[in-house]
Amino acid sequence: MINGLETGIGITPAFPGVAGKEASSSNLANDAGKFFGELVSKVNDLQARSDSAVQGLATGDSKGLHEVMIAMEKSSIAFQFLTQVRNKAIESYNEVMRMQV
Repeated sequence: MINGLETGIGITPAFPGVAGKEASSSNLANDAGKFFGELVSKVNDLQARSDSAVQGLATGDSKGLHEVMIAMEKSSIAFQFLTQVRNKAIESYNEVMRMQV
């Protein structure tokens, strides 16, 4: 037996139709927009934390180089993830546009 996707992985809140509820196309578009907006916001927050950590290291406020490097890597990985999500979304959109009706 194959079970559907459930909560806990971030898909259900963004795409309520996955959980078995009926979703209108406008509701789905709004939820997808909200999902991407939150994702960009979180990546922006990580970038800002990384920038402040580097600035703190440069001014002497922070003594831990390892903490700065961890913050930089977190923001780098988050940005790479955001880029890949964007690329997959564009690829999916282009695939839908190529479909013949």
